[in-house]
Amino acid sequence: MTERLTICTPTYLRPEGLKRLLDAVDGLQPVDGIEVRMVIVDNDPERSAAWVDGRLVQGEPVVYAPEPRRGITFARNRALAEAAAIDSHWIAWLDDDEAPRPDWLTSIVGTQRRTGADVVSGPSEPIYEPDAERWIIETGAFERDRFETDAPYPFFHTRTSGVVHRADIVPDEGFDDRLALTGGEDRVFFTRIHRAGHEFRWDDGAVVDEWVPTSRVQIGWLVRRWFRTGVTRSLTLLYLDDPPWSRRLRRVAGGTLMAGSGLLTTVGAIPGGRSRVLAAFRRFLLGIGAAWGALGLGFEEYREVHGQ
Repeated sequence: MTERLTICTPTYLRPEGLKRLLDAVDGLQPVDGIEVRMVIVDNDPERSAAWVDGRLVQGEPVVYAPEPRRGITFARNRALAEAAAIDSHWIAWLDDDEAPRPDWLTSIVGTQRRTGADVVSGPSEPIYEPDAERWIIETGAFERDRFETDAPYPFFHTRTSGVVHRADIVPDEGFDDRLALTGGEDRVFFTRIHRAGHEFRWDDGAVVDEWVPTSRVQIGWLVRRWFRTGVTRSLTLLYLDDPPWSRRLRRVAGGTLMAGSGLLTTVGAIPGGRSRVLAAFRRFLLGIGAAWGALGLGFEEYREVHGQ
């Protein structure tokens, strides 16, 4: 039996990245029993990505779907609907600033077949522009945790990037539209899948290259990203569980304590140089963000686009 695996990609004003992604997907090594389709959801009301409509990738026409409502959750939910419309068995997520390596599909499908997992995720490796500040890169801000192939891993490391999951385990809620511009929608999405009892496995050989524009290799961008990460960790709790105010206030207190310890760590890192200071400052921002989000306050990071 041939199973259809649909790669879903929301896009917004990144024509160069989108072309690179399409070329990479077209160059993926084929897998027996897998038919690859691709859905591109254009979140630009001007339909700037309409040029992909009908383009052949892996011998099949790209499904182009415009989604004029601005926000990543609207685009992701539209992608889920389009994947369902073509009777997908599996859904994969790749971003428009990424490119899977040629053996990505063979590797990740192999892990799924060996383990029987419902969700399989792999690593991304950053690629920087020549003018990126090395001392900021050395903070490790763009590196992500990695795990042993075929092994279970903490589900909260799953992102809508370099991941494949069964189409029939999508939560009824889809992606939470309250997170349309804040980000963190994937954390809520995969938390719901985890709570439903589905199995997550890691494939360290299924590598996706991620292009990091110099506009992200900046102190300001990292400050906003780390703060937003803290915010969305708390919003995940609020949106999933609607906890009482007593629990929310405990999280505010916990975030405040975390921020305080982050400041102390930052001061202690001064002799190690600016890379260590900035890396240590991350804990302070995560704590402040967690306290902010526990009060039900958001932060709309995705109003600004980085990279092309």
